[in-house]
Amino acid sequence: MNVDSEQITLDKSLVVAQDQPLSEKELQECLINVLGKNKCRILTVPPRKWVLEFSDSGIVHHLLVRTCTYLGNPHPIKKKRVQLPLWFNEYAIATSKQSPQVDVRYIGVYHYGDEHHGDNVIFIDFKKDTYLTKKGHNSSAHVYTNDLFQAMTYGVFSKEDYFGNNISAIRRDKFRDYIMGNLSETTSLFDLFRKFNCGFTFGQWLKALDAIKEMHKNEWHQWKQAEWAGWFLEYKFYKFTIENDITSRMRYVGSSMKREGDLDFDIRFDDEDFYGDLKASDVKKKETPGNDQKNLIECIFQYDKFWYVIYEHETIKDSNSTNYEATKARNRFIKSVDPSYDKDEMSYHGRMKNSVRFIKMSIIELNRINFREALTDFNQGHQPDGKARNPKFNINKKVLEDDNFVVFRYTYNQ
Repeated sequence: MNVDSEQITLDKSLVVAQDQPLSEKELQECLINVLGKNKCRILTVPPRKWVLEFSDSGIVHHLLVRTCTYLGNPHPIKKKRVQLPLWFNEYAIATSKQSPQVDVRYIGVYHYGDEHHGDNVIFIDFKKDTYLTKKGHNSSAHVYTNDLFQAMTYGVFSKEDYFGNNISAIRRDKFRDYIMGNLSETTSLFDLFRKFNCGFTFGQWLKALDAIKEMHKNEWHQWKQAEWAGWFLEYKFYKFTIENDITSRMRYVGSSMKREGDLDFDIRFDDEDFYGDLKASDVKKKETPGNDQKNLIECIFQYDKFWYVIYEHETIKDSNSTNYEATKARNRFIKSVDPSYDKDEMSYHGRMKNSVRFIKMSIIELNRINFREALTDFNQGHQPDGKARNPKFNINKKVLEDDNFVVFRYTYNQ
């Protein structure tokens, strides 16, 4: 018997229930209804196999189709698969040689419906290039609950998964336009982060004093902070949004940059109406501190989602091996600018970073269907007066490898 797993309803609710895969006949009828009866025909591929041909505007598409279902125990109930039989690859290779103008696609079809919400159908386009390299056996292509949720939100959601496979999840009403190439994929906010990443200091060893002096020279209000790597990231992000005149789409609202009504986070995405937070984290750390629990949960439910934008770096600590050069240099520089600064030159030496090198970034989306799994309680101690601080969340960085959370990845390649 099939085991219950996560399902996405037509109104984007999450339920745990049995899979409802469509039969071969239902798959054909569903695709023909969506793409148009006069544009489709079923091609028979011996023995007892079929391909759906969709022709429009002089372009011929051959869709190789399978249902999308839960993998079963012991796999997590958020993970589904589409079985890609060996003949898919054989057909795609043969077609590329005989009819290179034909567009061959590997398509998964997710279906779930009930009497309260109606039938929900989502199509998954598994870009075949990476699967063509898997020869000799059937293979599985995977999709997660959050991918389906994103498709229902945006209409089309595209990403590269942890293993380098490119997939797109497409809402039923957008599938015809998607196949015809008439839709842009996913939110354009990812393009802004691609542009920011191209100009950021990826792959370069960044020394503490150099970053602190740059922030001071450009009048960044947090230039004195000991956790300089995170503030340098926020400074660079703020500078990017101003210089590229994109504050109507995403703007830095951290620290003193907030407008009236802004919540206590770093980024406001005004066009899409939600918030995010920037994090700089040592790549070796298993967790990174999150935000106030109450504020974060309220934000997720008020705005439907929240983005953690996490930049990871390698780190050289300012230990005895460097004779605490960065610690001393920082405190001396602050004193030279501000004579009233009363800390000694070894202040904060135990945690000071000498240098960092940023090597990758990820955007994880927390929404009402997935946020509980990503966060754990963070014991942050007490206020200086002894009162307990408001409870915060920790972000377990295992989620950066989990395709049920990550919506965008970037890794610096030397």
